[in-house]
Amino acid sequence: MKKLIAMLLALAIVCSLAACGGTKTEPTTEPTTEPTTEATSEPTAEPTETAAANLSGTMEELVNSVITEQPVEFMGGVMPVDLTDTSEDGLWAIKNATGLDSAEMISDVAVFEPMMGSLAFSLVMVRVAEGQDAKGVAESMKQGIDPRKWICVEADDLKVAGFGDTVMLIMVSSTGSLTSQNFVDAFQRVCAAQVEGAELDFVLE
Repeated sequence: MKKLIAMLLALAIVCSLAACGGTKTEPTTEPTTEPTTEATSEPTAEPTETAAANLSGTMEELVNSVITEQPVEFMGGVMPVDLTDTSEDGLWAIKNATGLDSAEMISDVAVFEPMMGSLAFSLVMVRVAEGQDAKGVAESMKQGIDPRKWICVEADDLKVAGFGDTVMLIMVSSTGSLTSQNFVDAFQRVCAAQVEGAELDFVLE
């Protein structure tokens, strides 16, 4: 019994010493250094090559713009060509208008010609299909067009010009007062009106 009392007293003393003599330890907070991520704004690389600008509007609208810039002295009209018609007549119409054997290389076309077939004049505007080379299409048009398609008259003054994805073929008779260059110049003005400082990409003679 004495041993039990002695053990209890010893335990009480130990507890009291621990309670009185214990030092309060405050938590040490080390300064937290958050990683500072400085915004490294690398200069945006300028494109080394800008895509060529294209003209807006349908080919019919662009044909009318060229005719407005360079009026003609005869009654004429814009004739639609159905590029989806793959019949014999449809392919003939495409060939007759553009000089191309099919519509594979173009996506839109408009043709302005006189109401009377005794005048040799044809202004053709085409939009080149995506992925096609405009100058290559222009060369095919120049090689394939028939300047005597009116049978009784001939267009002996022919030029093909291009800007972006648009190609214009103009052929006239040198006996008239207008030259193909008049319409190339008009096309240039139409391009410059839409795209500031624009110059034609090429002119094939």
